[in-house]
This record gives sequence, C-alpha cells and structure tokens, in this order.
Amino acid sequence: MQKTMDWRRFAWRMGILAVLFLILYLVFSSRLGERQQQENALRLSLTRLEEENKAMDAELKLVDTEDYIVTSAMTNYAFMNKNDLRFQFTNPDALYAYTESELKILMDEMAD
Repeated sequence: MQKTMDWRRFAWRMGILAVLFLILYLVFSSRLGERQQQENALRLSLTRLEEENKAMDAELKLVDTEDYIVTSAMTNYAFMNKNDLRFQFTNPDALYAYTESELKILMDEMAD
C-alpha cells in the first residue's frame, strides 16, 4: 500500500518552511547590516589613528632638531633669544628635588 500526501498538507509545510526561511533571512540580514556599520566605524577610527600616528611621527622627527628646540623655547616658555645656548629638558619634573608636601615639611622644619 502506497501512502500519498495531500496537497494541502504539502502546501502547509512549504508555507511554514518559507516563513522560517524568511525569519532567518531577516535576522541574518539585520546582523549583517550591524556588522557592516561596525566595520565602517572601525575603518574610520583606523584611518583617524593612522593619520594621528603619521603626525606624531613627523613631530617626533622634528623634536631633536635645533629649530624645534628654539621654536619650542620661544613659543612655550618665552625666554629664549636666537643666539642663546640651547638645551631642552626631556623630563622637567626631574628639576624639582622635592614634591610640594616634602617642600612644605622642609619649610616648616626651617621655620622652627
């Protein structure tokens, strides 16, 4: 005895499969859109960081030149002339022997 399927059952099952495939398609397509937006944002961030890196590399190459030291001293500190002896502190905090709290303690001891 051969079993046959009613065309209504077949259509019903195909309809359910079609709805499931449609739902999966919509879910995956929205996820794909989100991923593409994230990728675009990351590409923009990467481009910005690469440009910033190039600018920093260019500035780093100029740091040790005499012109940079003179320009930095005149613009940032306003205490240098063209023919003055030129040097630059790489760690200005090292010039101070005491912190503010240590200096206050020292001053209090000297006052006594």
